[in-house]
Amino acid sequence: MPDSRSVQENIGIVRALSNETAAFLHSLPADVWRDPDRFASGCQNWKVGDVIAHLVDHANRTTLSIERALRGSVAPPPGYRPLTPEEADQQLVELRTAYDEDLFPEFNASCLRLNRLLVGLEAEQYDLEAWHPGGIRSAARLIEYRALELSIHEWDAQYAFDRQASLSLSAIPFLMGWVEQWLRAAFQGADDLASSVRLRFDIDSSESYDLTIENSSFSLGHSAFDDADVTLALSASDYILALTGRLPVRRLARRGRIQVDGNAELAYQLTDWFGAVHAITML
Repeated sequence: MPDSRSVQENIGIVRALSNETAAFLHSLPADVWRDPDRFASGCQNWKVGDVIAHLVDHANRTTLSIERALRGSVAPPPGYRPLTPEEADQQLVELRTAYDEDLFPEFNASCLRLNRLLVGLEAEQYDLEAWHPGGIRSAARLIEYRALELSIHEWDAQYAFDRQASLSLSAIPFLMGWVEQWLRAAFQGADDLASSVRLRFDIDSSESYDLTIENSSFSLGHSAFDDADVTLALSASDYILALTGRLPVRRLARRGRIQVDGNAELAYQLTDWFGAVHAITML
């Protein structure tokens, strides 16, 4: 049974991030919707319009899944079939094109429908089984997924206009709990290593984590007493962005957002050992 307080906190995060993202989108020039190909986002191969179309689609699918779960159904929506990554990207472009200049109002409407549904759930309904493309999930898990999507994709949209953008303060504590799962989804192996290496991340001068990498495995945990091969001093936001593949360490260092002490080349290899993944890919 999910912890009711944690689920309610996650619903609060979803609502806060929905409002933050809407406020940011409201500030954007109309050309973002009229000429979307000009505005590349922080999400690999996606324009800002693609990111927002994805959030609209994700909200609508989550709403439908939970509504069907409340009626006792865990079946996929009518007509659903799994898509290849290429098909999914093409479908996203088609969706963004169909919404056209109504994309921002559609984002607001989809968030409103979902958030009203989430707030209206009873505690005993958090454990309801619901359909998800990755398999059957609880309603509580789908709420976590929505918080994850908004947390990352809000930054993706902001990055198009501000190369110094940071993750929302509302999102950072939540995302810290997801970093290891993200790394497991993105790990591509480190066959080039003759021996294990340890990267230490000193976050906001208040906590420290060690990422130890071997040829076919890795571990992430609170720093040990042993020396690290390289230490990186950075903010919690940049720690998450680096380890989720959004901002490579080399770029962060070039922009003065990270201090590297030790073998910097090892830190720069993070993008070779861990690829970037879309938020939904890991779920």
